[in-house]
Amino acid sequence: MKAIVLATSLAALLAALTIPFTLQSRDQTPPALDDFRNSAAAPFGSMTVNVDVEENDAPTEPGEASVFYSTDAQASWTELLLTEIAGAGGTWEATFPVEDGDVHYYFVVHDDTAAAFSGPSNAGNAFPPGANLMVDPGDEPVGDAIAPENNSLDLDGTRLGYSSTHLYATLSNVTGSWPISGGLFGPWFVYTAVIDNPDAGSGDIGFAMVYADVPLLLQTGLYVVDTSDATYTRIANVDHTIQGGDLHLRCDLADLYAHPEFGPDNPSGYYTMGAGTGSVSFPDIANARDMTNIYAFYRRTDVASVGVNTAPVLADPGWEIAAARDDLVSLHVTYTDADGHLPVTRNVVLDGVPTAMTSGPDHDYAAGVTFTLDTMLTPEDHTYFFVFSDGVDTVETEVDTIRLGTGVPDDLIADGAVIREIWPQPCRGEATLSFALPAREAGRVDIYDVRGRHVRALWSGHGGEHTISWNGRDGDGAPVASGIYFCDLTTGAGSDRARIVLVR
Repeated sequence: MKAIVLATSLAALLAALTIPFTLQSRDQTPPALDDFRNSAAAPFGSMTVNVDVEENDAPTEPGEASVFYSTDAQASWTELLLTEIAGAGGTWEATFPVEDGDVHYYFVVHDDTAAAFSGPSNAGNAFPPGANLMVDPGDEPVGDAIAPENNSLDLDGTRLGYSSTHLYATLSNVTGSWPISGGLFGPWFVYTAVIDNPDAGSGDIGFAMVYADVPLLLQTGLYVVDTSDATYTRIANVDHTIQGGDLHLRCDLADLYAHPEFGPDNPSGYYTMGAGTGSVSFPDIANARDMTNIYAFYRRTDVASVGVNTAPVLADPGWEIAAARDDLVSLHVTYTDADGHLPVTRNVVLDGVPTAMTSGPDHDYAAGVTFTLDTMLTPEDHTYFFVFSDGVDTVETEVDTIRLGTGVPDDLIADGAVIREIWPQPCRGEATLSFALPAREAGRVDIYDVRGRHVRALWSGHGGEHTISWNGRDGDGAPVASGIYFCDLTTGAGSDRARIVLVR
């Protein structure tokens, strides 16, 4: 009878150590990660990486977001903080140097109560795995265990890892020792690493790798805990060892896949994991002592090949008037990269000034992503073209013109001078100017550069309609440099100014 009572207490303890993670994975999910991307990179150049971060449980920014990268086949890792791309809706990026070989990288993102991360691949199933093959979320405080019988129940770290066939958990505590019994009659100590598939089962079911030895009732193994009937069942063995003061656990994914409440289907791309400690005393006292935060573990390692690249393609460049305003213009272009490389340069050059563009939430660059920029423009001609780079190859579109309100009513000419049109824009050596001034007025046309320096006196005469040309040369007949110039029409009755974009 007393054994049954103790078993019930153990079931309650395991439920307390597993079900909170299961429920949180469904109700208070960690930050979600998506669209893991990298740019192209030349040998001994640099690489930019992106990840989309969606906070599911609060509209706050992640407290910290990092990328870890390795240029030596995962032997060592360098951490670099990510920064959020302004206006990109939760896309974070970082740029780091590379060498001549593959680059491995993974992301770690924190908020106040959880973390989400990808991680290194333990392709050789090394056990116990080295620290270089595990992810350390780095957020487990010391001294937060609740009334522990000893400090071994106070966790101070958890590392997680994966291979194609196994899951790994390494627990560390304050003492570096892992007692499982306090004496012949207890208390007995229990250490768990919890695993939940958020796409399967229900909040009543939890899974955990357990390190314990309660005689006849609970031994080390892989367990399923069911709170609907207060039971726990050992479904498989787990590998375990204590080395370097850490407790290492490993389970076979096939054992989890075989259970109908877990299964192999995982469209979310991550498992919810965490760790905990507890104690149970004869006959019926069970207490959870310490629990980590909830972790969303994306079982993936991204690998980028340095020096391998196909140039991207730009398509459908253009613009349109944005809704409800005739001075708000939306520019757009579609960027496609067969390698899936992100663009490190994503600019529209408008009237000679480059401005970064942004895209929507879809970052499938191999399929093509449309980038846009909305901007206010004055009612005149404006030149634009698009410049993108995947980190190695730069591509750009032909220069084109946005024409807004270039027509001038004839009755305005009586009141002053008007430059009607300058074409082509941009010009590649010669521009044609059409202008008008009142019939009895004398006037002149001069060319100035962007610093206000006089370049050339182009025309002088009397009123009426006129069409003249500028050959892109200064007053001495020398060709001027590419850039923006201004055409000034001056009369006694008024003046007008228009922009000329010269491209050599």
